Amino acid sequence: MKIVYILLVVLLLPLFASNQERDLQAVFLGRFAKFIEWPESSKTIFTITLIDENPFGNLLTKLYSGKKIHGKKIKIKYVRNLKDIGITDILFITLNDYKKVQKVIKYAQKNSILTISEQRGFAQRGGVIQLGFVMQKPYLVINYDASLKSKIKISSSLLAIAQDVIKEEK
Repeated sequence: MKIVYILLVVLLLPLFASNQERDLQAVFLGRFAKFIEWPESSKTIFTITLIDENPFGNLLTKLYSGKKIHGKKIKIKYVRNLKDIGITDILFITLNDYKKVQKVIKYAQKNSILTISEQRGFAQRGGVIQLGFVMQKPYLVINYDASLKSKIKISSSLLAIAQDVIKEEK
């Protein structure tokens, strides 16, 4: 019986760890905004958009309902296609198609949108923040040059905690 219990714990542990990582990712989406400066805007709503899959379920709504970022009410939006993104501040990308991801990144750069994804190589391909976990600890890769192309400024505090900052040497 003891072996069955241990086996069950070993098999189920990754599921709990995965949920814990998802919860942290959801919290990070809002926290990153505190370290980002967007160009001046007359928008009264701060929008966080997810494109393609929604890995968070209703967690984002629970976390951000009734809250504010930069003094603006938060709106959570879910879209499937580039054409549906519209005006947003943060875009969490779960697309798997390389070409579609590149089109979304270009759109985001033109519209001063902070792009975040957990995909490997996301920051190297022009995304602003790649968020991942290694041994249940978060790590960040920040593409500083991509943030400049998007006309957003990243605080040195956030840059300091990144494991890697992609910055063109001049």
